[in-house]
Amino acid sequence: MKLAAFSNDPISAYVVKGEIKENYFNPGGMFDQVHLITLAREDVPPEAVQGLAGRARLFIHPIGRPNPLTLPFFFDPVTKLVKAIGPDLIRAHNVWAGGAMAVYAGKRLNIPALVYLHIENDQRRKFDRGLKYRLVKPLERYSLKHAAAAVCVSGFLEGYARRYGARRTATVYNKVYTAQFARPAPDGFHDPVRILCVGRLDPQKAPEVLLRAVAGLGPERRVELTLIGKGCLKPPLVGLATELGISGRVRFIDSVPHAQIQEYYHQADIFALATHYEGFCIPVLEAMAAGLPVLASNTPPLDEIIGDAGLIVDKTPEAFGRTLAGWLDDPGPALALGRRAALRAKELDGEVMEAREVKLYKDIMDKYQGGRT
Repeated sequence: MKLAAFSNDPISAYVVKGEIKENYFNPGGMFDQVHLITLAREDVPPEAVQGLAGRARLFIHPIGRPNPLTLPFFFDPVTKLVKAIGPDLIRAHNVWAGGAMAVYAGKRLNIPALVYLHIENDQRRKFDRGLKYRLVKPLERYSLKHAAAAVCVSGFLEGYARRYGARRTATVYNKVYTAQFARPAPDGFHDPVRILCVGRLDPQKAPEVLLRAVAGLGPERRVELTLIGKGCLKPPLVGLATELGISGRVRFIDSVPHAQIQEYYHQADIFALATHYEGFCIPVLEAMAAGLPVLASNTPPLDEIIGDAGLIVDKTPEAFGRTLAGWLDDPGPALALGRRAALRAKELDGEVMEAREVKLYKDIMDKYQGGRT
């Protein structure tokens, strides 16, 4: 069987971020060929990222990056490319240009096309009022309305998909393989206590909340905060740490390859995240798999992921600071949450999600082959 997949980013970007995940585009190893269609003028050679397709033969087809003026001219050539590939299934990792082209080709060729939803774009538009997020709404509506299914990385996103006309929705959580992160349950905190946050340093993630929360704990409480991630806010955050008098207690790390990220979770005591909007948030589940107590803002769908294995608080330094202070004074409740988090993560393990994805694919392909599109 063959899969044609429209990636969200050029594959070279996956390489730069160290995010080459085994079988990412080939769940359960069900495909013999995987064809990645990338919106780039050129991309990496397939052999450099073979792991993305597992044992399948991997092909990469860069088609250039459309802009609003050139996008209409991409649809027919892309359809010809997909026809030449002859896939059994098409999937796209966004609902904008890639999603619209995937769905269009699927309709023309009578091949089921799935679109993956990673973010609630109406929620994003409330926070980021930039024009580009409004201009793409027609593409969202077209992609979701005509896709064979909208595959959502959280149940929270299914409502958004249905509002935009999705005929079928399914939740497949982002895959985190707990075996990579598992460790023996700790019986206490380090001294000083190590707080970790993994995520881009941009306005969406509100990292300044964590810096202010740590500063509010006062110098008498021995804590260290590590922020892993790049972003436009790094310079002002470095300045804020100096202004708050905590620069000696805050560590900035630009990036860590995915194959090594578990080492940082294993060194931490607490995972904390304040964020304005999310579609899933992989680092939260990675932290849970490592048995860390998670403290997160009341931003959907974080409560859906965490369940009763962490604490959800208001997105303010005061709320984060109060909870952290309580855990520092008495680590027992936090350690108990960490043990529950590890169990919760196993329920959402990547193997479980892979099996769910395979089942969905087979069901959709069977229906198309039976003529019930």
